[in-house]
Amino acid sequence: MIRETLSAIGLASRRALNGRFRRQPWSTNVAHVREWSFAMPHLARVTVANSPLHQVYVGFSRNLVQNFGKDEAARQQGVNEYMQSLKDNLLASLPARRPIVKWEFLEPSAEPQVLRGVRSFILRHHSDVGNLYLMSDLASRQEYESLRDEDWADQVAAQQLPADIGRIDSIENNVMLDRVSTYLTRCEQDVELLIPGPDGEVHAANGVVLQRYKDDGGHGLQISLDLDRRLGLDLLPGMEVEGAFGASGRVFRFRTKCRDKSELNLEGLGVLPCLDLVFPSRFNLDQRRRYFRVEPKSPLNATLHVPSQASEAVVAATVVDLSFSGAGLTVEGKTPAGLGPDVRVQVELNGSDLSEPLVISGMVRRFSVEPRGRGRETTHLGLEFVVADAKDRQSTQKIRQYVMAQQRSLLSSRSRDVAGATP
Repeated sequence: MIRETLSAIGLASRRALNGRFRRQPWSTNVAHVREWSFAMPHLARVTVANSPLHQVYVGFSRNLVQNFGKDEAARQQGVNEYMQSLKDNLLASLPARRPIVKWEFLEPSAEPQVLRGVRSFILRHHSDVGNLYLMSDLASRQEYESLRDEDWADQVAAQQLPADIGRIDSIENNVMLDRVSTYLTRCEQDVELLIPGPDGEVHAANGVVLQRYKDDGGHGLQISLDLDRRLGLDLLPGMEVEGAFGASGRVFRFRTKCRDKSELNLEGLGVLPCLDLVFPSRFNLDQRRRYFRVEPKSPLNATLHVPSQASEAVVAATVVDLSFSGAGLTVEGKTPAGLGPDVRVQVELNGSDLSEPLVISGMVRRFSVEPRGRGRETTHLGLEFVVADAKDRQSTQKIRQYVMAQQRSLLSSRSRDVAGATP
């Protein structure tokens, strides 16, 4: 539906231009943007109820307005006629039943208008007579259908996603992967990608799933992204990215690789730049985490303070992995009394990659003991962090910074490996 809506906006605005400037050749550029600020002397806003087009700002360049008439009155009349023609063409072009189109001119203001959102697109028609800009805020199919039927998304999820989604940790069965693929494309699902940059940092981008396809190289996923062009990101084939999206109360996390850049043709009007990804072979599901757990690059040690009836036990442990919401730990030797499932503990984290020791409260959510022979054993713990006071909140923020730093290091090293292997 996003493709059809962008095409409808482009066709409607181009037809209105052709009605005013006959035999004038026009070229069209399309871009997915994260945020766009604009201030123009002649700016109109079009809203379309009962359609996947929330609103579109229509901006006329100065020289385009000059070509609408010989004097100010003629120019104003020409712009009015253009807006009425645009309205009529939108009514005929939009993929919706009985859309209601309204438009208005906006009062000139020193404060710029701002377009922002996951599905914000800029269309620019260019010719020798001037430029026309259409800053558009769109709905996905899921959002549009849910406006008319609030149960639509739940019905699609019930059809395509696993029935026991509340209890499973991952999806990697081919049949289930196909169903997740259908869900993503049918809903035009919003996703968040983490992309390694040339500066060694990892940058977040929001995207919309447009289609899944199959070719000689296997299955691919085409996504439109709101990349910040100023970052200079170059998405090379083979580069590893991580992503996440939410559905049915779970966070679906995945890791995949770039196939290549691509374009989505908008009925001959122009093309929307896109990114093709290898369709993930696995989705990890989580109720809280939006990011993958990371394994510490340098050793992280933990000291557990375990309450007991006699006195507090102090236990040395090793951090196996860490996330925003918890940690995996191992304890060597005999399991101390009082340590078990649903026990509240206090954890002190130490390591060379931490600027200072961090103290945070935790609840034991996973607990298992593995015999090692000759009376030895290893205790595996899964802790969920508990934010009970200001110290816990401060430690949580620093743990998140640490996790993101480890993630950036991992992704940037992988991207350097890919770049070095690219001929």
